Amino acid sequence: MSDPRASIHWPEVFAALASEPRLRIVRLLARGEVQCQDILTEVDLSQPAVSYHLAKLERAGILSKERHGTRNCYRLCEEVDTLIRLITKEDA
Repeated sequence: MSDPRASIHWPEVFAALASEPRLRIVRLLARGEVQCQDILTEVDLSQPAVSYHLAKLERAGILSKERHGTRNCYRLCEEVDTLIRLITKEDA
């Protein structure tokens, strides 16, 4: 069985994260699975812009998409979720 971390291409991940709108989406997804409509509302971007950024994040392996009925739901991949939690951890 192959190591799932081997599939993450970290330079692509960091390149995709180097965008304010994509960082806002990732911070939203760090809370858990989110429907596309909720992403549209929270990040205050047009639907085409959100679709563009979600596609970039998905291609970089940062998130995955799952269909629930007629809605797409997104969640961070486990490795990136762990990274985001480490980076954004506040001092206690």
